[in-house]
Amino acid sequence: MLYILVIAVLLWEGFSFYRSFYQTYEKTVHASVGRSLALSQVMNPEALSKIPGGEVHLMFFGDIMLSRSVGKKMVELNDFRYPFLSVASKTQEVDIAFANLENPISNRGKNQGSIYSFRADPRTVEGLVHAGFDVVSLANNHMWDWGRDALEDTINILKQANIQGVGAGKNEEEANRPVITRKKGVSFGFLAYTNLMPESLNARGDSPGLSSFEEEKAKLDIQKLRSEVDIVVVSMHWGEEYKTESNDAQKGLARGFIDAGADLVIGHHPHVIQEVEQYKNGWIAYSLGNFIFDQNFSLATREGLGVLVTVRGGRVTSLERQNVLISTDFQPSLNTLSQ
Repeated sequence: MLYILVIAVLLWEGFSFYRSFYQTYEKTVHASVGRSLALSQVMNPEALSKIPGGEVHLMFFGDIMLSRSVGKKMVELNDFRYPFLSVASKTQEVDIAFANLENPISNRGKNQGSIYSFRADPRTVEGLVHAGFDVVSLANNHMWDWGRDALEDTINILKQANIQGVGAGKNEEEANRPVITRKKGVSFGFLAYTNLMPESLNARGDSPGLSSFEEEKAKLDIQKLRSEVDIVVVSMHWGEEYKTESNDAQKGLARGFIDAGADLVIGHHPHVIQEVEQYKNGWIAYSLGNFIFDQNFSLATREGLGVLVTVRGGRVTSLERQNVLISTDFQPSLNTLSQ
């Protein structure tokens, strides 16, 4: 009986030792793995985000105009998110949402004289934030509609809302500076130009204005940016209003930009959709038409195009077109067209 008791004690002691040893070993292994993971993140924070299967999604849209009848509708409803309510669930979920902002956002400034001058209430930025817009082009023919003060207010209001404006600035350096952002370890660079405005409205020295545009300089800008980022996007405000096909000048510029190193050329201004083409290793959307606008006089101006771009491994792997239909009350909706 004593012999059996001794054996039982020895077995229990052995079991207790093994359990203690295993628990200590398990904790040590987990701690080691945790330290290794933390160390890899400190030494190379992008390594894990570039693992196979990691994707970055971008959505591009055309003209957003939050003034005139669209602005009146928001005031009437006391809801400055109103134009975006039907699309926000889709624009919020992508990594980068981009559009052309077709008006200054300000309650200051002086109308520069056009009957088509736009200026949106500062509260309209709530809609851009709600929809999750990350970058907007300011290089267009309406950004100077209410002069210097309104342009500076626009830049300030966007910055306060954590939305990056590209293609205009408070001085020459800022106006011509690309926007560079990183998502999931992939770097994206944005440039924005328009060839529709006189050089007198370009930023000069310490004076605010639009980015300067000259074809060969733009190509040099693209080449420089190409050496700094994985994906280069060029936004271009160009073309002829209400023309459903791009012209030879647009084609020449866009293809030259791709040759210089751009991955995507995104066009707007015609207020109607123009063609999308793949050129060499890049994609060109000549005009995405309207996204939010009050041009209810035709179906063509109530239709637009959204482009969903997938980037994987630091390159564009797919482009999906989505139909935009703007309601008569200025709310766009989205439907997939083709892969």
